[in-house]
Amino acid sequence: MKLAADDVARSLRASWQLMARGAEALDELELTRSGFWRSFVALLPLTLPAVIALLAALRLHAGLPNSAGLFTSPGLALAVLGATVSSILAVPALLFALEPQLVHRPRFTTFVIAWNWAGIISVALVAVPATVFAIGWSTPGLALMQTLAFIAIVLRLRYCVARAAFGAESGLAAPVLLASLVADYAILRMFGFLVV
Repeated sequence: MKLAADDVARSLRASWQLMARGAEALDELELTRSGFWRSFVALLPLTLPAVIALLAALRLHAGLPNSAGLFTSPGLALAVLGATVSSILAVPALLFALEPQLVHRPRFTTFVIAWNWAGIISVALVAVPATVFAIGWSTPGLALMQTLAFIAIVLRLRYCVARAAFGAESGLAAPVLLASLVADYAILRMFGFLVV
């Protein structure tokens, strides 16, 4: 299954526009079976640059020099990759686990497609302050504040994806957002990035 640059750009743009245009931005996504699988195929290659930036920042924060190579600590590299991909896939998997019949509903397919593309955007947003920190342009405190600001945008994007896919009348946007927060917390704890 090929990923064409035009399709990737259109899908990322449509996911971002869900915040401003709501459900009408869904028309720009490929809401087909192949579009569903293409949104999964896109996850790894499109999140990899962000994973590298996050890894570099975490290595610096842990006191590991990046000059020795980013992958000299393979456990940390795998944990960052695992946590990143898990944070995108967790909510659709949770919804499927709670209600297996959702897979047969078009709105769920729409949600997964939009969620996956928005997840790629979300990872890229969180990687911005990590990159700035990793190249030495910010302090750990400033990087934390910048990360929190970008997380606010990510939460807004997640809410808008759920609202557009399931419909405003369903009332599912807020519970999906809450589930994503709980899932992110659990994933960060599971991979050892949070001790609280």
